[in-house]
Amino acid sequence: MAEHTKVAVENGKQEAAETAGWQAELFAPERVSRWMRGEITLQELNGISGPEMLEIAMIGFSMYEQGRYSDAQVVFEGLCSLDPKEAYYQTALGATYLAREKLESAEICFGRAIQLNGQEISSYVNRGEVYLRQGRIIEAARDFKRAVDLDPENKNPLSHRARLLAAAALTAIDQAKKLAGTTGTRKARPA
Repeated sequence: MAEHTKVAVENGKQEAAETAGWQAELFAPERVSRWMRGEITLQELNGISGPEMLEIAMIGFSMYEQGRYSDAQVVFEGLCSLDPKEAYYQTALGATYLAREKLESAEICFGRAIQLNGQEISSYVNRGEVYLRQGRIIEAARDFKRAVDLDPENKNPLSHRARLLAAAALTAIDQAKKLAGTTGTRKARPA
């Protein structure tokens, strides 16, 4: 056997031993127990770094922008599994459901995102849109109002969108009230 081949084999054995030691430490029983108790995320258990998670999220976002909603959904479902405490992943997953008209699933994701971070405008705007599509105008108006309240100076483009959607929701409510007043069974009152 040539000398360089022997060195390569020895290096391979050393790398395998180091990897086995690393995996044994990473998945040590106490770490797995901490994960099972919810003390650490699957991301932390697997030793996936924040930048690696961000890179995966960027891939999912790119798929979403390309209209590859099913693919983006898979990416964001994975990210939500790895780190269920990150509101952005819930919002992004909800957006994929919304784009695919899976309104109940989208509503659940946006609700989770709001529970995790009640200061994120996009979760309120998107959930408000779900409510609008479901005909739940009052709930939609509340979410749009919350989004607007989070950005009183109207610097975020999403709060601008919330203002437009809120105005549309309020118009729909007014029209419904007028329609109820003219088509109801109540008798007209004299002036």
